[in-house]
Amino acid sequence: MIRNIVPTSLGIIMGVAEDSSEFPWIWDRAEKEAKADVLSFPERMGQPFAIVGLLFLIAFVAIHQTRPTGFFTDEFGTVAAVLLYGQLLAGMPPVIVRFFTGRKNPGRLFEAGGMAVTFVASFYLLVVFPFNFAHFAEPLPGSLEFLIDWVSGTFARLILGFAVLMSAIFSIHNLLLYLAVKKRLSEPELDAHPSKSSEP
Repeated sequence: MIRNIVPTSLGIIMGVAEDSSEFPWIWDRAEKEAKADVLSFPERMGQPFAIVGLLFLIAFVAIHQTRPTGFFTDEFGTVAAVLLYGQLLAGMPPVIVRFFTGRKNPGRLFEAGGMAVTFVASFYLLVVFPFNFAHFAEPLPGSLEFLIDWVSGTFARLILGFAVLMSAIFSIHNLLLYLAVKKRLSEPELDAHPSKSSEP
């Protein structure tokens, strides 16, 4: 099955790169995204807040690992650590690119890569599952632990499974959309006011 999926996916990607009009489902979306490619000032200024959120998550994970709190089990080795931190760090490049370019599409290429990293990391962590969610909320102050202490291992497994599925889909989707929007932006603007045909 994988041997069939990979060539098919590559064929679609190459097809979009060469002629987006052969894939109207992505071309129509690309047309809309190309028109809204430039970030508004509030959107652009909001990008650093995403970085702050990711840094908070990285710090949260680091506290669990360095204290240690008991959240990570003995199965949490070097591979799991690299994938977990890498998954979080992979969310930063798209945000940074959007902030400095002021455009959405350049970040989609990095989003596609980040989704690929998320797929690998989530799949590995789902299989190994080196977590004990009885200690998940311990880095927070006692008065705030109630915000996340309800998260169970079963719920976390469901989230990881969902992440595996969605990251596989969106890694390909974002790459296709990036190529289609890039192609559309490289084309001359369509005439918004076409000349009227001669009336009899």
